[in-house]
Amino acid sequence: MRNKKFNKIKMKKKQLEIKLQKLKGYQNPIPGLEQYLTPAALASAILNYINLDEGFKGKKVIDLGSGTGTLAIGAKLLGAEKVVGVEKDPDAIKIARENRNRLDLDIDYVNLDVREFNDESDLVIQNPPFGSQKKGNDRPFIEKSLSIAPIVYSIHKTESRNFIEKFITELDAEICVRKKTGFPIERTFNFHEEDVKKVNVDFYKFIRNQTKNRLKNE
Repeated sequence: MRNKKFNKIKMKKKQLEIKLQKLKGYQNPIPGLEQYLTPAALASAILNYINLDEGFKGKKVIDLGSGTGTLAIGAKLLGAEKVVGVEKDPDAIKIARENRNRLDLDIDYVNLDVREFNDESDLVIQNPPFGSQKKGNDRPFIEKSLSIAPIVYSIHKTESRNFIEKFITELDAEICVRKKTGFPIERTFNFHEEDVKKVNVDFYKFIRNQTKNRLKNE
């Protein structure tokens, strides 16, 4: 497992970051859903890493808990053939569709709880709830993602490493990449005491074990 600072990866697509910065964010974020906007710089770095790693071109990509569409839109801009965003909040879906239409992109947004979504894909990208408001909020995302895709890229709080490692093993999958970075959260709710709080997070690549075995045999 590779484990290094994510911010050491050289970003080559500043244009993507600029496009993502212009997207409309949450208007009435819901605390229980931990609706924090993925910063454009971080999203761009993650998406470009994925593009260099597995590549988006020709792939079907699913963004679980897609929010206002940042990761889904980025995947499409980087060449994914088909992109589907799954989000339970209808207000967030509405904003995501506005962002999609403004850029004239072909992205499907499904208003559904991720636990009820079963379409398969080549890979999943996701920034699930960190579990700050309700412990275990990220479990359904991890479980669902590995049931519908052989490769998953996901963001989680660094303090949950032990849980992530144990849960991934239970799901017969493997962590093959983990990169530590910072996730700046702007003051969003009235219980926030700081204008910006930097949360330590890990960016993961999960692979189902059967996928690993298949790749070895090819």
